[in-house]
Amino acid sequence: MTCQLLSGDCVDLLDDLAANSIDILYTDPPYIPPSHSSTLTKYKKTLSEMGILESFFKRFIEKVDRVLKDDGIFVIYCNCDSYAMFYIHLYPYVKKQRCFIWDKISCSLGYTFRHQHEMIICGERPNMKPIKCGTGDIFKYKVVKAKDKDHPAQKPVDLHTHILRNMIGDDTDKVVLDPFMGTGSIGLACKDIGCKYIGMEIEPEYFKVAQEKITMRDL
Repeated sequence: MTCQLLSGDCVDLLDDLAANSIDILYTDPPYIPPSHSSTLTKYKKTLSEMGILESFFKRFIEKVDRVLKDDGIFVIYCNCDSYAMFYIHLYPYVKKQRCFIWDKISCSLGYTFRHQHEMIICGERPNMKPIKCGTGDIFKYKVVKAKDKDHPAQKPVDLHTHILRNMIGDDTDKVVLDPFMGTGSIGLACKDIGCKYIGMEIEPEYFKVAQEKITMRDL
């Protein structure tokens, strides 16, 4: 298994990857839309507030299209606000899109309909073969406890492992690309599976944590 960890902006780093070199784009990007500014409270919210986020991800997906094989797959974490944006911009590059659900088992704090899930959009490339796994599309895994987190959006490693293992099967020569590495949870899952992994992270502090965690795994 090989891990390549790259520090920098993924939009720039993607240009250095060879065309058609990636089997799986699996990543957890920052997908929370900007808050309605307190200075604009007298105006109605509009979709234009998503413009910065949308512009970035439109460009990002165009760059991933160059490196992702035509039998590969997009797997991107999102939520109810950003799902539609990802769906629209993935549409030209895939033959089929699916929505996976991460069920966190327990609810977040609150007094109304409390948050218990996150969404994962999955886009199959034109020549992708069916994945013969038979698993459901709702994944029940507990969240990482606050005291164990080193990143605010950290997902459980076993969630990533479950999804990726079903996609990779026995072909550990497959390459997983994670342009928003954070502190390395997806990289740890890839190391456990034994597949090839390329992680990118723009924040130096998160990159250092990811580098240490992935390097030290199983030592």
